[in-house]
Amino acid sequence: MKRFIRRYVADNASLWGLLEYGCGPLVSLAAVPILFRQLDAEGFGQYAMMVAVAGFGNVANLGSAVTATKLVSERLHEPGGARRGAGVALALVGCALAAVVVAVGAAALVLGLAWPRAAFGSTPLYALLPAAMAIYVAQQIDQLFAGALKGREDFAATAWCECAGRVAAMALACAAAWATHAAIWVALAQGAGLLLSGMAKMVVFARRDGRWWVPPVPDRAAMAGAFRFSRWTWLHGVGALAFGSLDRVVVGSLMGPAALALYTVGMQAGQLVHTASVAVFQKAMPRIRRLSVAPPYPGAAGDEVRRLMRWNLALSLSATLALLLAGQPLLALLSGQAHAQGQQLTFDLLILASGMLSLNAAAHFSLLGLGNGRAVALLNGVGGVTMLGLMAALFGPVGQNAAAIGRIAYAMVTLAGVGLALRQSRHPLAAAIVPAATR
Repeated sequence: MKRFIRRYVADNASLWGLLEYGCGPLVSLAAVPILFRQLDAEGFGQYAMMVAVAGFGNVANLGSAVTATKLVSERLHEPGGARRGAGVALALVGCALAAVVVAVGAAALVLGLAWPRAAFGSTPLYALLPAAMAIYVAQQIDQLFAGALKGREDFAATAWCECAGRVAAMALACAAAWATHAAIWVALAQGAGLLLSGMAKMVVFARRDGRWWVPPVPDRAAMAGAFRFSRWTWLHGVGALAFGSLDRVVVGSLMGPAALALYTVGMQAGQLVHTASVAVFQKAMPRIRRLSVAPPYPGAAGDEVRRLMRWNLALSLSATLALLLAGQPLLALLSGQAHAQGQQLTFDLLILASGMLSLNAAAHFSLLGLGNGRAVALLNGVGGVTMLGLMAALFGPVGQNAAAIGRIAYAMVTLAGVGLALRQSRHPLAAAIVPAATR
């Protein structure tokens, strides 16, 4: 019995990954009715805009989680190596965060002096920017130490810390909404909660070495090596601006806070399907890599890619259908019956868009396993440009449904990764030895 529990529960990375990746969207979704009612549609749209603006920090995102995972895992065999690896990652990410803080502080100062009346709804832009920055900085620190825990392959601790941190952050946000009814205080409270979550993960990580904290290690050579590793992660992060930030800015600017509030609610509901697929198929990357380099039989990598994609198709279709069937009561529950009137079609289209995007999860991680990070980044970028263009072009003819149509187009473009992964998996060794300069 103990062996069974250890194999299928305690050491099951997929199970802990599902808990880790699923906790955040579920907690955020559970907080929506509270935030929506305390802030109203306009206030919730302002809060959503701050979260979206926080995503612009991806311009300086060096892949904190992935970089920390790499640096910790490759130093596990050295005494104190894991802690040193996390320290190098902290120094590298800290440099990027310092640049972000200076740039945002300067921008807020200029806005406050030159355009003090510029605002999104009732929130001045010079106040919106620092609140968004607080969320971004806290997120990066939180993700860095989550990656460090994964580098130790301590998936259970990562999942439990992630769940506790998300609950704490959203609890603080909901408390701020109840106490102040102001979107800016909700954003600041969420940032404080994420920072506390990151600090808790750091303590859990450091206690494995009998310490209480992780100091930054400004080793220039190690930081330079880590930066070279993170270049495609950075490019992918820049491309993700369209999907996680620019889209909300476009929707909010063209359609207003109320439409952005509905857009955010629909994305969070549909995100459940996408997150489940990512959590289940994240192990594809190391598995496909291993089968490509040292296949137990010819075509092993291709067989595994096809098997994963079949399961991906079954999971995505069933989960999307279930969410669509529950769409009407779910929208009323999340936004309130009064705000749900006449919004069902847009909400359902947003769920459909997330379901279509989830079809790409196995292909995404398979391409990374085959060594083609460049394709992942470029598809993401092309999809983002297509999405934003359609949102702007179709707003006039179809109104707020243009937001959902744009996201569907993004999913269709990135689904090209399915065909690319299948084609490359037929010749895995060729994909695995692509020169580093072209990756």
